[in-house]
Amino acid sequence: MQVDPAPTWLFRLYQLLFLLLPWSVEADFGAWKLTLPAEPLIALAGIGLAVAVVRHRNLPTPGTLVWLAGSWVGWQVFVALFSSMPLVSWKYVVVEAGQWWVFFAGIFCFPTMWPRLLRVLSWSMLGVVAYTIGHHALHHFRADQALLAPMPFFSDHTLYSAILVLVLFSAGFCPSQKSPFYSARALLLLPAGVFLIALLLAGSRAAWLSLLLAGLFGLVLYFRRYWRWWLLAGGMALCAGLFFQKKIQSGWTPDVSTQERLNRYACALRMAADRPWTGFGPGTFQFQFLPYQQPEEMTRISLQAPVEKRGPDNYGRGGGAHSEYLQALAETGWPGLALWLALVILSLWRGIRRFLQTGQTTWLLVTLALFSFFLHGLVNNFLHDARVAALVWGGIAGLNVKVKM
Repeated sequence: MQVDPAPTWLFRLYQLLFLLLPWSVEADFGAWKLTLPAEPLIALAGIGLAVAVVRHRNLPTPGTLVWLAGSWVGWQVFVALFSSMPLVSWKYVVVEAGQWWVFFAGIFCFPTMWPRLLRVLSWSMLGVVAYTIGHHALHHFRADQALLAPMPFFSDHTLYSAILVLVLFSAGFCPSQKSPFYSARALLLLPAGVFLIALLLAGSRAAWLSLLLAGLFGLVLYFRRYWRWWLLAGGMALCAGLFFQKKIQSGWTPDVSTQERLNRYACALRMAADRPWTGFGPGTFQFQFLPYQQPEEMTRISLQAPVEKRGPDNYGRGGGAHSEYLQALAETGWPGLALWLALVILSLWRGIRRFLQTGQTTWLLVTLALFSFFLHGLVNNFLHDARVAALVWGGIAGLNVKVKM
């Protein structure tokens, strides 16, 4: 199917948005917080997209993945009606729905924008990486300063690292001319080494593990004809793990970050037991989990009150459930978690099937980027961040494009 290209004015607006996304900072306006300049630009792009969609007739036909993604956002709107904190939930839903509309619906309707926007974001992110490494160098690359080096553009080194993994896979995004995308291989591969160095310096174990597991998954898919060797290697790894299990367990002591995650996970499950169908409302976990903490599960970084403003003095505190999945459960109930899991599974299945059908690394790299995020989502929740939303929703939308390969 031949789809209409995006209007030039809309594409320029998207380019500006993707250029400035990595450089956006959170600003306080009394009781309101605004991410500048990202959120105003997202609002403009959302309005512009609505105008373009009305004017253009030759748009892709929505498939199962589109309806499922829309249902996930729609369910958040529905459960906001039953929220324990309506104002918080409606503010959260407006941002979430706006990001879905701009990054998912926009890329789905005008897919030829995606590779060019990806290049803009990659090169812009390279500038933030240079700043972060320079900031870190001023402190002699101390491990504790890696946590603060991305500030003020990233308030969390784990968020910064998660985006680096997403962009690292995207930097190898090299579709063929027959694909719905086109690329400039050198322009995308050039920053990949810098992103990898930055990832090593950032010190996020979750990001390292997601990169490693996604890379191994990609190798298994790419060299699937040698499945017997992969099966043998997996069996040997399993045997080694069982053999050294006691030694590993005796030598491993969970740090405070891991203990705090376990505290949040337990709170999320208790919250789901109290409100299993609609949850407490989108965006409310950071406020509502506090009374669900048990003294014996709390740590030195556990909170008694919500964090009002992020800074070096409260680094590592506050935030959500540290899991996309358990946060979905606590805030939107079991139906919301089911929709999110269905979206994760169908997105990965769509990407794998596209790669197996065409053999093009395009689909493999998009799938691995999404796979890395869904793995990272087991221990962190970042989808509400506009930069993550752009890469994840854009990647999912790219998988849904129905054209001849």
